[in-house]
Amino acid sequence: MTTPIRNSGRRRLQPSSRAGNPIRRAPNSGASASSISISSADDSEHFLPMNNASSNNNSISAQVSPERSRQHVARNLLIIACLWPLLFLIIPPPAADPAHMAILSTGMSDTMIDGYSDSNSSKKSLVSKFQSIKRRAHDKIDNIRAVTSRRVNLAGKTQFLREEMSTLLHRKDIVGYGPDRPRVAVVVVVPQPSNNNNAGEAKGSEGDEESRILKGALDAVQSVFLTTDRNLIFIVTVVMDGRGKVGSFETKLEDIDAGRTSHRHGGEVHTHDHHHDLEGKEGHYHSEKIHTLYNHEAVGVSASRKEAVHFINVLSRKHEEAGIKSPDEDLILLFLSVESRLREFHDNSRTWLDDVTDALILSPSIDEKQDAFHKLSAGSKKYSKVDSSTKDGAMQPSNAVSFAVDISSSDTEGNVEIHSSRVGETLSFDQKLRPRPSSATGQQMSLSNGESYPTPLTQSATALRLRTYNAFPASDEALTSHYSADLELSFNLWMCADGIDVLGSSYARVVVDPVILSAEEKDISGPLAARIVSAWMSGHGDDIYASKILRAVAERSAQNSISHISKDHSMSERKILADKIKVLHDMLVRISSEAKHSTSFPSGLGQKCRPFSWYAQNVHPQNDFHEEEDLNDMKKKAWVDGTPTQQEGATDEKKLPLRPLSDVNMAIISKASPVNIMYVDASGGHANHPHKGGTDENGNFGYVHDETFLVKNPTIFEIKDEKDRGVLCKKGDPNYNMLTKKVFVDLPNHEAAQKRAEHGLAKKGRAKIFCLVYTIEKNHHTIPAIKETWGKKCDGFMVASTKTDRELGTVNIPHEGPEEYNNIWQKVRSMWSYVYDNYYEKYDWFHIGGDDLYLIVENLRLYLESEEIQLASNGGHYLPNGSEETQTPLFLGRRFAESGNMDRIFISGGSGYTMNKATLKTLVVDGFPKCFPHRHTFSEDTMVANCLRQRNILPYDTKDEAGGERYNPFAPGHHLMYHPPANPKDDWYSNYSIDCKWGIDHCAAKSVAFHYIKGDLMRRIYAILYHYC
Repeated sequence: MTTPIRNSGRRRLQPSSRAGNPIRRAPNSGASASSISISSADDSEHFLPMNNASSNNNSISAQVSPERSRQHVARNLLIIACLWPLLFLIIPPPAADPAHMAILSTGMSDTMIDGYSDSNSSKKSLVSKFQSIKRRAHDKIDNIRAVTSRRVNLAGKTQFLREEMSTLLHRKDIVGYGPDRPRVAVVVVVPQPSNNNNAGEAKGSEGDEESRILKGALDAVQSVFLTTDRNLIFIVTVVMDGRGKVGSFETKLEDIDAGRTSHRHGGEVHTHDHHHDLEGKEGHYHSEKIHTLYNHEAVGVSASRKEAVHFINVLSRKHEEAGIKSPDEDLILLFLSVESRLREFHDNSRTWLDDVTDALILSPSIDEKQDAFHKLSAGSKKYSKVDSSTKDGAMQPSNAVSFAVDISSSDTEGNVEIHSSRVGETLSFDQKLRPRPSSATGQQMSLSNGESYPTPLTQSATALRLRTYNAFPASDEALTSHYSADLELSFNLWMCADGIDVLGSSYARVVVDPVILSAEEKDISGPLAARIVSAWMSGHGDDIYASKILRAVAERSAQNSISHISKDHSMSERKILADKIKVLHDMLVRISSEAKHSTSFPSGLGQKCRPFSWYAQNVHPQNDFHEEEDLNDMKKKAWVDGTPTQQEGATDEKKLPLRPLSDVNMAIISKASPVNIMYVDASGGHANHPHKGGTDENGNFGYVHDETFLVKNPTIFEIKDEKDRGVLCKKGDPNYNMLTKKVFVDLPNHEAAQKRAEHGLAKKGRAKIFCLVYTIEKNHHTIPAIKETWGKKCDGFMVASTKTDRELGTVNIPHEGPEEYNNIWQKVRSMWSYVYDNYYEKYDWFHIGGDDLYLIVENLRLYLESEEIQLASNGGHYLPNGSEETQTPLFLGRRFAESGNMDRIFISGGSGYTMNKATLKTLVVDGFPKCFPHRHTFSEDTMVANCLRQRNILPYDTKDEAGGERYNPFAPGHHLMYHPPANPKDDWYSNYSIDCKWGIDHCAAKSVAFHYIKGDLMRRIYAILYHYC
């Protein structure tokens, strides 16, 4: 008799979570340990009659005669002797069944032999011994049965899993249809509502923006299942941005996922009211297709899309590892906005996914005629920066399909009407980066008879291969709105891949409800525009586009913020608007610069992708970024009374500026006479001061310093440790506030100008600047900070001192009279003479300052290269063409009126002053021999101004358009905090200052110099301005 194995007390692992599935066992399982013919403990009396002896048994046996007792013992021993060898016949060999080994391990045989041979043992002790042996044997057997049972269950489960896997591998909703017919992974980002809800909209009402967004998201998801074969949906990922779970929304998503709403299966569209409707339907499975991600704090559209695609990549990889997805299947990725739903067509034979697949997935055997359908008009495959090859050698296009957009509208009674778009309609943007409708050209349409044509921008639904998206070099998580994220997606596709197509006559269409998303989601703010510009318009020749777009964005923002200004502005209103535009433009340039140092900013696109100039000329030629005011129109304009216009018969070489000089500066430069800038030897053989020159370390004259030593071997700036970082990056003080809220380094325009010069795209190379610092030997400890920060940015750098040190860059320049503060005038005469004698012909501009000067060289260089300064150096009427032999002297810096006297304006020596060639030559060659040649005084700044004034060279007003000072005589924080007394004459600074603004408005956004900067403060300014903090 075979006894079934008992439950061992452990919980049996269920082979499937699916209800109603029988537990399947492995075939031929009858030979397992469960069928071993060993009695259970309940049948022990049939196996060993004496094993249940009790006190009653003993009392009975005590009454049996000794002879009868001996017979019983003999019979029992005979039974045991006859039956125990049968165990070997019942139990399989040791190798086949561990139960046999377990019985042997109890020592049963030896004990039985010992008990049998012990003729003097009493019946009681023998029975007791056998009972003990039996218990030990059965304990072992029970353990073995439990183990064997688990093995049987495991074998059964393994076989079940094999059968289940075999079933899965035939389920198209799990494994799809392979690489030639890839599945789609859909991403729907549910954004937060804007802060501009109408006050009359009740929360949760149909008019409430939140309700519209959630309803739009459900409609978008539902449309996927209604227009797409469920077996071809890999996953629909819904990202709830800035939200947790929304109960009713989640319930409706579950209904869609469970098939309780209309959905497509193959060519059939149907609904399942209950789950049991699916039972017994071969090939009709409903695996989970919707996954929801929650961002409890809003991160924006770009970051949400990135998170969703990361999840899709992980899920795809897990499916491949499990063997239920082919690695060659390149999923199609669909970005679907909440305002869009895929349009339903009553065609059971074809869907939008078929058309998109044809456009994105090419078979290796595709011929040239078929290829023409996929070829983009603005570029070709050879330009693609994305790896698009497949394992079988087919070249897959790295393009995208932007769905044609039909617009829905509803009347007051709720009747909805759909307005279909025309073939050829596309989307582009204007110079303010705002979206605008556009159309494909006739040439673009003719390439495929209108079946496929390019669009500059993606629209509400975009499909592309997952691998194409994964290869994109740009993914800026700071782009929070739908439109800004689509703008980056479009630039990735055009400049780094194969572009964007609209399939004009296909089923790839969406219906857009324009009231769902807010205006902010469908537009771009100034800061986001600045990030886009900074990332994508830094290539060769792209600076013109960056400049025009940022200025246009600033104008738009200024006009929106000053809505009271009428169209025909008065002069004062125009001044207000111009000032506002300037402030906003500087802010955008600053944001553009700082963006490059943020975490998710896409850097190096110039090396990875095509330049924006290519995009503007080939993809977006309808937006004429080069549009400038016609020269003939400018000739007719009188800038100000008395300012000449273009003269009759003037040559084309005389180019007018876009804007004239200010009245103040025009009056300043008109007093000076042009100077021939050819070098003239004024050294007199270097026999006397101020032309005796410099000395080497041993005091020998004739030493010429290598002014390029710092450019060749720049000192690296570094934050030493956390303590150093704490000092440099301390926040909240006035210096930090001025440098983070107002002043910045215009790195985008600097880098663009640098690239233009390096590639020969500029008419003239960059302005070459020589920087001169004066000090004395005891202050040499201040020089390393200058070298580490701003000194290395000058084209030529030298420190005039009392001791020559080649490593520091100091040169001993002797001068007339003693080395003392009250004789700085003579020191300056010798310094400028040394510079003129040795470096004049190599540089365009020359700047001087003390050892506590901080110079922002990038801003200075851009200022010197600006149209304003080029115009001023050429006399103020026409821009130079580069062939001029004469130059108008320019004397640049912070203007002071000596004791408030406007007739005695000089430039403060604290932040230094900048001279062009004409001014330096005039000062050294004509001025020094005649202008106080032997006076000993400390006021070198007023002395230089007096000498130049005698030659009609006056200090130039260097304020920016907003009235901010570029050259600042104090530290940034001092200017932030300083306000003049009620009577300006009570303080020398306010008395000397000319038309100044105070507080945050004092410093120009693109300031060039500060004074009283030493040691840690110099390094701190550098760390803050160049984003080390």
